[in-house]
Parts: sequence; C-alpha cells; structure tokens
Amino acid sequence: MWPEEGFEDLYRDNFIRAAGRVARRKLDQMETGPYQRALICCGITTKVDAEDERVPILQQAMEYTGAVGTMVMDKLAYVHERTETGLGMAMNGIEREVTRVEETVIEHTMLITEVQGDVENLIARARTSANIEDALRIEVTGLRHLVSQLLHRVTALEGRQELLKRSSDRITNADDL
Repeated sequence: MWPEEGFEDLYRDNFIRAAGRVARRKLDQMETGPYQRALICCGITTKVDAEDERVPILQQAMEYTGAVGTMVMDKLAYVHERTETGLGMAMNGIEREVTRVEETVIEHTMLITEVQGDVENLIARARTSANIEDALRIEVTGLRHLVSQLLHRVTALEGRQELLKRSSDRITNADDL
C-alpha cells in the first residue's frame, strides 16, 4: 500500500482537510484555555500568512497534528466527565449505605438497652420468687443469648460502617486530586 507499490494518490490531502475541518468544528464546541486553543488553532487553521509560507507537507503535518490534538482533548474531557459522574453515583450509594447502617446501629442499640432492662428485671424477680426461679433462669439465659447476638450484630455493623466511611474518604480524596 505504499506509493512505490502502485498507489500514486492515497487521497491524503482530502483526509487531512476533512480531519482539520472536523477539528475546527469540534474546537469551537470545546471549552479550552486560551493557550491550548491558540496552540491547536495554529495547526488546524487554513489561512497561511505571506511571510509564513509553509512547505505543503509541513502544513499537512501541522493540520493533522492539530486535528489529533483536538480529538485527544475531546476524549480526555469525555473520560473525565464519565469518571466524575461515576464517582458521584458511587459516593451517593456509599452515603446511603452509611446512613442505613447508622440507623440500624441506633435501632439495635435501643433494642439492647431494652433487653438489658428486661434482663435486670427478671434477675430481680428471680431473687424474690423461689417457686419460679428455674423458669426465670431459662428465660434469662435466652435473653442473654439474644443480647449476645444483638451485640455481635452491632459490632459487625459498626465495622461495616467504618469500612464504608473509609471508602467514602478515599473517593473524596481521589476527587480532590
């Protein structure tokens, strides 16, 4: 496919002109700094000053380089936008999960407090009533087991809450960079 192999006209000029035109239109739609815009415009502009006569192949190379630069900047902006959107959605999900875990921890803490009060009441009754002592011991054991399970759940939820907060902090720190 090289010219010396028989392809004299590869329509390279048309391709480069089309790429330059696309780049000029895309650059008009992009928000860039003045330095980046001037640098890329230098390559994709079609006007040539009389004192700045360029060699045709050099002009084509500059126009194509400007077109490629515009495409790269556009793709970077697109990837950056998608990344920010994805991180925002992840942060929202993590914040919802942290809130849910906090509510569950509060709920279980209230249950533990209530159950501990019941356990203390049952122990007091068991001391005053000799006839139902064995039955109360069985219930107290069941309640202690329930309290133990609830404490285990709260501990697990607090660990999960800490992990979610660390993840949220890492994502927040990544956004700051």
